[in-house]
Amino acid sequence: MNDSIKNKTGIFTVCSISYLPKALVLAESINTYEQKKLIIYLIDRRTNIKLDFDFAEIRWIEDENIPDFNKLAFIYDVTEFSTCVKPLLTIRLLKFFSYIIYLDPDICIYHSLKPVYDDLEKYPILLTPHYTVPISSKELNYDLAMMRFGSFNLGFYAVSSQTEAMDFLLWWSERCIHLGYFETQFGLSVDQKWVSIAPCFFPNLHVMFNLGLNMAFWNLHERVLSKDSEGYLVNNQYRLVFFHFSSFDLRNPKIVSSRPHEWNLTGRDDLDEICTAYAEKLVKYDHGFSSIKYGFDFVSNGTYISPTLRRAYASVANELSDNSNPFDSDGMISRFISKNYLLERKNDSYKSAKAADIPNHSGIFKLIYFFLRLTLRIMGPNNFFNLSRLFVYLSSYRQNRGLWKI
Repeated sequence: MNDSIKNKTGIFTVCSISYLPKALVLAESINTYEQKKLIIYLIDRRTNIKLDFDFAEIRWIEDENIPDFNKLAFIYDVTEFSTCVKPLLTIRLLKFFSYIIYLDPDICIYHSLKPVYDDLEKYPILLTPHYTVPISSKELNYDLAMMRFGSFNLGFYAVSSQTEAMDFLLWWSERCIHLGYFETQFGLSVDQKWVSIAPCFFPNLHVMFNLGLNMAFWNLHERVLSKDSEGYLVNNQYRLVFFHFSSFDLRNPKIVSSRPHEWNLTGRDDLDEICTAYAEKLVKYDHGFSSIKYGFDFVSNGTYISPTLRRAYASVANELSDNSNPFDSDGMISRFISKNYLLERKNDSYKSAKAADIPNHSGIFKLIYFFLRLTLRIMGPNNFFNLSRLFVYLSSYRQNRGLWKI
């Protein structure tokens, strides 16, 4: 391994306070295998919590002088905001390091990052695909996820300070800052979907097909874990470098992820050991962090910022005063909320409905289907189809300026 590259490499992640236990598990593993401090950017409002961990360097995003900071923190939810600043933070870190590795906070390292260092010596940009073996024709819906969310999983990337990598980061950052929304119906999936087209523009971008990198629930169909005297192996061929515990369910660690996938019900015996150990470490580093609410979910008087309010504000933000702070409950945001009936009456946090919830709302769906059939009968098939396309457009409130009063 080229030690000079390792010594010139910085490793960072981004997360809210509630995700800090995961980031600390990652930091501990990096300290173990790389003898490096993980740089953790807390994408959250500064609060008085103890952050004294000698194996991590923790920075508050509020200290990073992000342009249009309040606007970005308001129009984007925690996932969107965290991901939209990743390229910009990478650019800034490259002022101090020759190479940067980004890892999602819910990753854990199990071996040296040597394969990454080796390829950084040859290529300016490194990515990993979600999976490398095509799914059976009987499971085409699986491929639809990659079509929606992107070919590459941006829970990991690595770049050098070469010109092509900097051009890539500037290109990517501009798009993430301005269009970092999670709106898959319009081809947007935060920072991730943009990079699906990056190989068209950056010819030296390198896709790593090492199956020991970024093992996760979405590629379990092609990867099996085993163990030898040196650690874990993937398919008895690749050393497991890091596992991505995306959507890990601490209450049910054996199902790997709370997201729907083939082993949700049966589990995977080969993963029991790492999942159990990971759950124990999350508990070890919790310190009450996981129960802390995201600071940028509330304006100054404690009013909850709903997803609808975020998108509504995104629609009109450029028409408001540059000096206005959307988090100031005594400012323009109070009038905007009142005029547009955007206050959640019980001040409850938003909980995303999922496809799995459909059976629980059969009565509502029957009512909806009744009115849709009636609409079809009145409008006719052609106009009904155009109406259905209009519903998709209306689903993005930020694009419907005429809906909002200022």
